[in-house]
Amino acid sequence: MVRPSHRNSGSEQGRPLRSTYMGYRITVEPDFLLAELFDRETVEETQAFLRAIVRENGKHRRSGILILVRSSKPIFQVVPHRLIEYFEELSVASSYRIALVGDTRDLRMSHEYIELIAQQRKLNVRSFRDETAALQWLKHRRQLQERRQRNGRRDQQERRQQQQRRAQNERRSHQRRSSRDAPSPA
Repeated sequence: MVRPSHRNSGSEQGRPLRSTYMGYRITVEPDFLLAELFDRETVEETQAFLRAIVRENGKHRRSGILILVRSSKPIFQVVPHRLIEYFEELSVASSYRIALVGDTRDLRMSHEYIELIAQQRKLNVRSFRDETAALQWLKHRRQLQERRQRNGRRDQQERRQQQQRRAQNERRSHQRRSSRDAPSPA
């Protein structure tokens, strides 16, 4: 889903106005939601983008969200503009992971600030320098879940085997006692 937002920019000193577009694309991947933001300049555009992520994740319920921000101005006023509330809404379940990636140093710094505020609120939000590291972090959670499931199945199997051995030992023990207690043929 790509949503452009038209915006005019330019100076009042006779320079021609230049049209720019804020756009975003949200893609549903098998294990996560990929949300890409381009040319964002205002808080309102950020709010529209975050609302769209909340809406899409409500439909598709992915436990990981990768947010890529490109060619955009950094925003450091996340609490006064109530942007952190969108992250809280996305992090309803503690298993949610939200990875932030920015293409400039200033964006990364603003993402690190968002990460700090999110951690103070016990939200699982992390800032990354590149998409590869962010994807590894998102997928690591899935790998842990799969490992736990495998271990859980293995543990169940071991418990069943232990129960069967105990039951078998009890039967043998009972048979031995029964044979000891039985009167011997005269």
